Amino acid sequence: MVKIEELLKDNKYKIEMEPEKLLQCPYDKAHQILESRMQVHLGRCRRNHAAVPKVPCPFNVTHILNKPELEFHVRSCPDRKAFENFCNIDNAPTKAAKPPPVPEYECTENWDDEPRVTTYNPRKYVSEAPIIRSLNGAKPSERKKFRQEERLRLQGKLN
Repeated sequence: MVKIEELLKDNKYKIEMEPEKLLQCPYDKAHQILESRMQVHLGRCRRNHAAVPKVPCPFNVTHILNKPELEFHVRSCPDRKAFENFCNIDNAPTKAAKPPPVPEYECTENWDDEPRVTTYNPRKYVSEAPIIRSLNGAKPSERKKFRQEERLRLQGKLN
């Protein structure tokens, strides 16, 4: 059996992971947070610093800014492009110019013209067919009476 340590010594089995970026908290400069945990941290840190007048970017909620800086940031936000592409999907070059043609189906069958058929009643069918039935959930006296009626019904069907 091969040990994991031996496999890891060989370069082809090494797993190389890029370290995740650390971001600085906009509320407290001493906080260094992983990029994947930033949104969770901001929710907690916002409660601790409720008096600080900060506003979120309309394109990315992890961008927290001072009110005077918001206008400049909105013009230069890197997430604005994705938002604008989403809003202007009609102008995107990948969208088809005209919708695909809808196929026309011709059907010679018309169910309204067919003769009426009586509905299927399973209780009526079972009562007339030689099928063994059982009664569940009834009192013992009711089950006994049902079995006697079934015996008579089946004897009449088989004879």
